[in-house]
Amino acid sequence: MTQAQQRPELDRDRDHRSDLDTRAPSIEQASPESGREGDTITIRGSHLMAVDKVTFQVGQDSRRGEVVHRGEDNQVKVRVPRGLPAGGGQISVSNGTEESNRLKFTVRS
Repeated sequence: MTQAQQRPELDRDRDHRSDLDTRAPSIEQASPESGREGDTITIRGSHLMAVDKVTFQVGQDSRRGEVVHRGEDNQVKVRVPRGLPAGGGQISVSNGTEESNRLKFTVRS
């Protein structure tokens, strides 16, 4: 008897994880709504467990933020990337296949 046959919950867990990977992430709030390079912010929303990319954009400049903590499926903590100019911009997240909506975010100097 295989491990999956002995423990059918393993298949359910695997199926649940693959569902997380395919659902489009949605973001509702960044806290705080502004920050300096290197600051850690919390992004809240849904389907965030599989997020592997966070994009910060100010004007034409775009940088990838570092994911520093994945908690529950409704939040992810990221570090504001270096090299962006100060000003109003946007944040979005993606899980490798789907990209979220965008939220306003201000990079401070």
